[in-house]
Amino acid sequence: MLTTIAVCVGLLGCSQASQKPSASQTLGGDHGLATTETAPGETSSATVVLSSSASASASGAQPVVSATPSPVALAAAPAPAASRVPAPASRPAAAAAPAGSADGWGSPAQVETFDGTALTASHWYIYDSPDARAYPREASRSVVSGGQLRLTGGVDSAGRDVSGGVASTFNQLYGRWEATFRVDQGKGYSAVVLLWPRSENWPTDGEIDAIEVWDGGRQSGGVNIHNGSANHVVGGGISADFTQWHTIAVEWLPQRITVLLDGTPRYTLNRPASGFDPIPSTSPMHLALQLDKGCVATLPCRDASTPQWVTMYVDQVRIWTAPPALLG
Repeated sequence: MLTTIAVCVGLLGCSQASQKPSASQTLGGDHGLATTETAPGETSSATVVLSSSASASASGAQPVVSATPSPVALAAAPAPAASRVPAPASRPAAAAAPAGSADGWGSPAQVETFDGTALTASHWYIYDSPDARAYPREASRSVVSGGQLRLTGGVDSAGRDVSGGVASTFNQLYGRWEATFRVDQGKGYSAVVLLWPRSENWPTDGEIDAIEVWDGGRQSGGVNIHNGSANHVVGGGISADFTQWHTIAVEWLPQRITVLLDGTPRYTLNRPASGFDPIPSTSPMHLALQLDKGCVATLPCRDASTPQWVTMYVDQVRIWTAPPALLG
């Protein structure tokens, strides 16, 4: 099986230290962008299976579900100023339906519908690093409003181009994560749904980017899976209109990783019979939802076509623990 080895570049280097929201927020979710990540619309043919079937080799691995850690104290994020409040986005009919089971997974262990006025502090960390060189964010750009989590990017009154992001405190080794989201058009920001290792030992313990919508027109996205100290990266592209509501799901198991769009498998990575295993397996992971600012490595910059404010809307998140029958 061919393996792609990525080399860290630019401001990111090979260290995550400069990317984390703050020293106290150890459950970050910033991915390490590398030169060989799969761009939207591209495909890594060595790893993509365009069907719902996946070979399941035996594995004795067992899930490890972490106890929810004590969250850092979070100051209430101020509501955006009136000038930066995005246009209302209606709730998708499918997401508004009661949360049910996923095929073979049973009922979800955690459901977030963002129906209140703030994130549940014990469930989420809010990124707050407005002066970071790469991926600057501030807490005020991550708000709950109108039944949705809204992550908004734009230039603030101090001239800083910042955005928003949050990380779940629910960590587990293997499972299924699902997010219903949409994102405004706008070059210079990437909407990302990813899994990040609790250990913070990146890239050795891996990273699973279920979707990265880099394309400013939002007509395609990329799946990228990192693993190992050399930052091996494999992935593929998914075409869809991400200005409309879609549900992205990632199933992480010892023998395979499957990414589904609106319930249909769109990318599958199977564990090879021999050689390097590209599937992370050494640390529990948690979900991160991010609107990444561009002008970093291969992410495009804002330009004259970019609206003043660009928002990623998240309507619902569901998390499942892997049943023993799926662990091989």
